[in-house]
Amino acid sequence: MHPVARQVFHVLVPLIVAASVAAGQDNYEIQVYGAPTVEPHSTMFELHSNFTINGRKDFLDGMYPTNHAEHETIEITQGLNDWSEVGFYIFTSERSGQGAQWVGDHIRPRVRVPDSWGWPVGVSLSTEFGYQRSEFSEDTWDWEIRPIIDQTVGYWY
Repeated sequence: MHPVARQVFHVLVPLIVAASVAAGQDNYEIQVYGAPTVEPHSTMFELHSNFTINGRKDFLDGMYPTNHAEHETIEITQGLNDWSEVGFYIFTSERSGQGAQWVGDHIRPRVRVPDSWGWPVGVSLSTEFGYQRSEFSEDTWDWEIRPIIDQTVGYWY
């Protein structure tokens, strides 16, 4: 086997195996962010769709079942300047017997190290906070902070 093919094999096989045994993810997890932000004075609109193939089938502590639920999230992100943006999310859920429902909203300010600083990697800090109805989450209010580090080398990101 060619040395490059061997290296690719040794990286891809463990990733495929890990992905195949992963237990799942959050019902509303919608995106993995890179360090770059939306261009200044530009607005980006996105629609994120998640479908829960095999979720909880019964009510639990007043929360709706998640099995076969379709989650649509509208994301609106505004670039503020060359190093920051703010995003706003509207979370919805639709499931047979429950119809379409508003789940909650989040706001996500994010700042990054400007390109002019010449850092060898992209670095940004995202913070997201908001509300989810108690029928959809045990934690009606939450706040998360995510550091983001990325790098592009040739064609590889």
